[in-house]
Amino acid sequence: MSSIKTIGGVLVKSNNKVLLCRRAPNKSLPNIWSIPCGHVEKNEHPLDGAKREFFEETGLHPNKLNFAGFINRHDNFKEDKEILMYVFDTEFKDEILPDLSIAKDGDEHTECRYFNLDDLPLDLSNQLFNIIKKVLKN
Repeated sequence: MSSIKTIGGVLVKSNNKVLLCRRAPNKSLPNIWSIPCGHVEKNEHPLDGAKREFFEETGLHPNKLNFAGFINRHDNFKEDKEILMYVFDTEFKDEILPDLSIAKDGDEHTECRYFNLDDLPLDLSNQLFNIIKKVLKN
């Protein structure tokens, strides 16, 4: 029987670019570019979970978060779980990069960079690509 795993993620926009981080090779979804995100704990609101996970993985505090969209997919790689990711966006005036060496869970990523719409990594999910496109056009 399938169960649902709730994830919260933060999409940072700066200078019409977005911050993406490459997943570490020993973590889930190895070497894939994505937004900083993680599991929402039981009885935790997705917004609060997204803020917490973003801070734990990057050491950065997001500004005001706005709901940007959902990503819903079936994950056949682990325990037959359906994933529901709440994506929130925020804007940084400058392209601030996380210092992964001091972030609590910085080891979940190997690098972070800002990408413009034309240079997004090819391994992004279509749903995340569509949310990024919407956020950059607004």
